[in-house]
Amino acid sequence: MDVTLNGARIHYEREGSGMPVIFLHEGVADSRMWEPQVPAFAEHFDVIRPDLRGFGQSEILPGEWSAEDDLLALMDELHLKPAHLVGASMGGGLAIDFALEHAERISKLVLVGTAISGANFGKNYPDLFKEIRAADEAKDFDALNQAEMRLFLDGPRRPAGYVSDPRWRALFLDMNGKTMGIDWEKSPPKQVDPPAVERLHEVSASTLVVYGDEDIPPIFDAADLLMKSLPHVRQAVIHDGAHLLNLEHPEQFNRVVLDFLLE
Repeated sequence: MDVTLNGARIHYEREGSGMPVIFLHEGVADSRMWEPQVPAFAEHFDVIRPDLRGFGQSEILPGEWSAEDDLLALMDELHLKPAHLVGASMGGGLAIDFALEHAERISKLVLVGTAISGANFGKNYPDLFKEIRAADEAKDFDALNQAEMRLFLDGPRRPAGYVSDPRWRALFLDMNGKTMGIDWEKSPPKQVDPPAVERLHEVSASTLVVYGDEDIPPIFDAADLLMKSLPHVRQAVIHDGAHLLNLEHPEQFNRVVLDFLLE
């Protein structure tokens, strides 16, 4: 389904009924990353999966825009009151920012291998993104896509091809490949000010922090900060999971998150 929000055409999928749960995807993915979750969650919830601007089937327009404003507009369009937010990586950062700006519109938060606006833990690991930077600087999008798949799908400590299921490898390359070549400088996302890293103590929602023990090191740093800073937080660590652990271990992921949301 498509809807125009704040001037841009935004695509979303919707299944199930009950309390709304909005799934927010990673920066290397789109709403399709949540396909292994839909059947299980739709048994209990109204499952909504948007493609953020520039991702999947949603368009990106020149000029500044706000992911928080788009999410609020989607909730208004669908007449949603409180909703649970499940956000991964970039989508987790959006979920935190939204919880700070619109606390009355959410119930529970699930943050999966999440980013935190205003934090830059990656600077502590200068070699981690070396291959990605080289491909990006060379404008070699095929090499960039492959490098990001090795880092995020396989994980930095596991061999290339470790996640061997051809469905997930093909899906990653297709999802991530759709964003290649977008000039984000012409369409910059607006940042929350002050950033979330300075305001985590203000998050009032009950929060579950989930990550895999084979993810990239900045994710561990973010999880540590969240556990120290959020007022109502618990965590779940999924063994042998990297950045897209919901694809690698869907049954375990679904069980952990459903248990939290259904309490």
